[in-house]
Amino acid sequence: MIECGKRGMTMCRINSRTASMILLVLLLLGALTACGTPASETAAPGETAAGEPAQESGTQGQDREDDSDEMTTWREAVDKMFEDPYGDYSETGGEIALLMDGDVEDGGYNEAVYNGVRMYALGAGVSFSYYNVDPEAPESYSGQMEKAIQDGAGLIVCAGYQFGEAVSQLDTIYPQTSFLLVDAVPHNAADEEEPMQENVHCILFHEEQAGYLAGYMAVWEGYRNLGFIGGSFLEHALLESEDGYRKQEPSVLRYGYGYLQGIDAAAKDLSLTDVTVHYWYADSYSADIAVREKAASWYENGVQIIFACGGGLYESVLEAAEDQDGLMIGVDVDQSRISDRVLTSAVKNIGSAVTDALDEYYAAGGWSEEDAGQVKRYGVEDGCAAIPVVDTEWRFKEIPTTHFFEIYKQMKRGDRTVSDAIDAPPQVAITVNYE
Repeated sequence: MIECGKRGMTMCRINSRTASMILLVLLLLGALTACGTPASETAAPGETAAGEPAQESGTQGQDREDDSDEMTTWREAVDKMFEDPYGDYSETGGEIALLMDGDVEDGGYNEAVYNGVRMYALGAGVSFSYYNVDPEAPESYSGQMEKAIQDGAGLIVCAGYQFGEAVSQLDTIYPQTSFLLVDAVPHNAADEEEPMQENVHCILFHEEQAGYLAGYMAVWEGYRNLGFIGGSFLEHALLESEDGYRKQEPSVLRYGYGYLQGIDAAAKDLSLTDVTVHYWYADSYSADIAVREKAASWYENGVQIIFACGGGLYESVLEAAEDQDGLMIGVDVDQSRISDRVLTSAVKNIGSAVTDALDEYYAAGGWSEEDAGQVKRYGVEDGCAAIPVVDTEWRFKEIPTTHFFEIYKQMKRGDRTVSDAIDAPPQVAITVNYE
């Protein structure tokens, strides 16, 4: 048995064999290698342990048929791991408190974070609770966080840029409470970064690498007229104007700018001069009629595929794609199971990164010197930024998986780089119509 936890936690109900099973299940859920594994020990997604690429798409369908019983067994294992026979989940009062602004079972980002927390808590025998925050009420972020602390939470897990301000307000008021902040760093109302306290650890990702791979592969597949619709929210607090201004989350900017860089690189590699990208930020992260109308007008005017990046707005893009016979690129997690209109997804292995952080936290009895007050960023080198290859349907018709692996290896070796700058759009040779 492995001792874990703080504040007098009892022995965990987990042994090394169970821990290995959790890791293997996470590989399935993320469709990538586990985040945090040293680059020298991590194979590219879809590769064998010896580094040989998986079989090309022409044989993958047959392989899946032959392995259907095995995959059913894996799915049953996943379901089994998510059972809660010991009642570790509670409405309030959990040692781990997860806060989110939106539906926890959204089939995307929120669910990936939740699964990361749930997988660790159920496997390690740590109690956990979930608190919902109203995105339309900014005060609810810190309010719900304080409620969780008063309910007895020792570790607050929250994901999304909006939580950065709440953490910066409370980390010094509650120094005995630990915070795990995903996709953000502590900042004030003016979006200025605040000093990191010792009770805070942050997880960020190289979304630009995943966006690059999705854009690059789409052009190689033959698409020349592409689109990007990103989520944003209207900020009213600092302005007298009722219209406010659009605020983009850094992760969305990195996805979009990486997408442009990937499209541009593929156009150069193929000596193309006819590639165009339409680029627009919606005033929402949810399904919205304005998003559907924008996507529909693009499809009607020749756009072939749209990268939908931002919460639930993909639902509106997907509606337009289905109506106009278009295609979509998903985000954060593999969204291919949602519809056959999803060509691929730009993914980051969120669940594994969260589980990795929780494992380090409880193993050390708190944030270690390496994690306390620090930011850890996951990307290609950690197996945490790619497009799905394992346990998914490869929908590219013109590109074998081996070509993807080659590009992925080039990025991993540093032979192909992607800028993570978000202060301005990247300089590209392709035509980009910003709307």
